[in-house]
Amino acid sequence: MSLYSAFYSSLSGLSTNANALNVIGNNLSNINTVGFKGSATTFRDIFSTSLGGISTQGNGNPIQFGLGVQVNGVSQDFSQSSFQSTGNALDMAIQGNGFFTLQTVDGRQVFSRAGNFTRNSGGYLVASDGSNVMGWNRDPVTGNVNTSAALAPIRIDAGTTASAFATQNIRLGINLNSAAAIGDTLTTPIQAYDSQGNPQNIIVTYTKTGANTWSYAASVTAPATIGAGATGTLTFSSSGNLTSPTTNPVFSNINWGNGTAAQNITWDVLNADGSPNLTQFAASSSTNSTFQDGYGAGTLRDLSVDQNGIISGTFTNGQVISLAQVSLATFNNDNGLVQTGNNHWGQSLASGSPTIGLANQGGRGGVLGSNLELSNVDMAGEFTKLILSQRGYQANSRVVTTTDQLLQETLNLKQ
Repeated sequence: MSLYSAFYSSLSGLSTNANALNVIGNNLSNINTVGFKGSATTFRDIFSTSLGGISTQGNGNPIQFGLGVQVNGVSQDFSQSSFQSTGNALDMAIQGNGFFTLQTVDGRQVFSRAGNFTRNSGGYLVASDGSNVMGWNRDPVTGNVNTSAALAPIRIDAGTTASAFATQNIRLGINLNSAAAIGDTLTTPIQAYDSQGNPQNIIVTYTKTGANTWSYAASVTAPATIGAGATGTLTFSSSGNLTSPTTNPVFSNINWGNGTAAQNITWDVLNADGSPNLTQFAASSSTNSTFQDGYGAGTLRDLSVDQNGIISGTFTNGQVISLAQVSLATFNNDNGLVQTGNNHWGQSLASGSPTIGLANQGGRGGVLGSNLELSNVDMAGEFTKLILSQRGYQANSRVVTTTDQLLQETLNLKQ
């Protein structure tokens, strides 16, 4: 066998170890890259040849010489990395399998584990390179996030408002003094909201009319008017429990006189389980609590993301509304994905088509809001590989120089 075989075998060793160093260098350079997944190089030998046409020994065993090494593959490590809390509501990390679905500025569909998202000037949720984060938006008609609809760029407008809601129910926690004299009164104001979200006042006055008996009257300030159900009688048992009314009164046809819709408001003297909110005990008449279910319009104040990838807005009126939901994608073969830069992967024939759906379903992981997934590169492991690849490169370089010396000795034979 020619010395040139040894020469070229060692050259292949130099080339493959240099490629391994390139992979290690890329891993270490991205040790602080959000959502980065490290890679590892594997080698394989090149087919062998026999010695001078003799393929077997006398005992039948083969006589073979290797012809060097080549890169078998560069596989990515998609194992879970650790998380860093950021305090930014729109930062997201995936806990488990899956990728965020993105659409680049030129319309390509790509996938990423890096969830360092922000809103651009148009209110669209974007990755660091400007790619749109894909998912489902809140339907302005139904008020719900329709995850059965087609994927769309997620948009969260800073000017989003929460509509007003007219009061439908009020609840008053009241104790009326059983020792009060006939004619004694208690007045309780409660704030309600009309159909445009304007705050309005309702005043309920209780007057003792006899033993265990009180009258009530609800009133509003002119020009507002109130219809039927505004007056009635409350009766209590000898133990101070409410016995009448047995159904919740309704203050009907309240007209606030400001162009808003007339409304009916139910006074919940009884809870859903039948327990009363009014009592008559030997203690001073007092209002212990008030509740009403209406609210005015509100503007967007804060954002949050839950484990299902639902982006919710907290509004100044106290309402929390789901605004959008991010989509996650999984693949049959993650290692078949093609790195396209900018923390993105693209699908290929080897990876198969993406299965896109909701977080925490179909094998897709959950979403951690206000967190980022760090690079999964193990620095100690990479330095160990660096030493091994360096030694492999050195060893092959020595074979090259030794082979060169032998060739020089061969050339000197004729002298």
